[in-house]
Amino acid sequence: MTNFRLIKLISEFKSGNMNSFPKIYDAFKKLILFYSAKTEDEDALCELNLFFVELLYSLDLNKFPCDFSDGLSRYIAVALKNKYLKISKLNQKYKSASVKLLDQIAYNDEDYTGELLEAVKLLSPKQRAIIILKFIYGYSDFEISVNLNISRQAVNRLKNRALSVLKLELSKDMLL
Repeated sequence: MTNFRLIKLISEFKSGNMNSFPKIYDAFKKLILFYSAKTEDEDALCELNLFFVELLYSLDLNKFPCDFSDGLSRYIAVALKNKYLKISKLNQKYKSASVKLLDQIAYNDEDYTGELLEAVKLLSPKQRAIIILKFIYGYSDFEISVNLNISRQAVNRLKNRALSVLKLELSKDMLL
């Protein structure tokens, strides 16, 4: 999309015309879906969409020439890529930290069964990190949200999903 068209649509969006947002979003939808699919994070799409909206509001449109070039589109595409890379890097960090901790638990504490460890491995990296921080280290949802740089509501949602997965998986093992 050209700078001229994109600047016009973003200006309308920033002034409260919500009808312009779908037109802007359509220009970047494939890229957002592509990056969210590449991560192992179930909240990546939500995070990228939120980032996209925040980016649109924070853009200083005066820095881009109002012409038929595509500099603004490329700028937004690079910003989305950088956000994707940040999400991926955090996921790797959560994954490696939780795997190390699970290994320590498996070898040092007889109260944890192999079934629980296998069930925990089914969780996403963020879910695993939240379960470990909440139930092993005793962090509050607020403390977890600060540590993981996500909202308290996201912590609660991920924790509840993780507990549902664990409950379902452990109940399957008990039935066998």
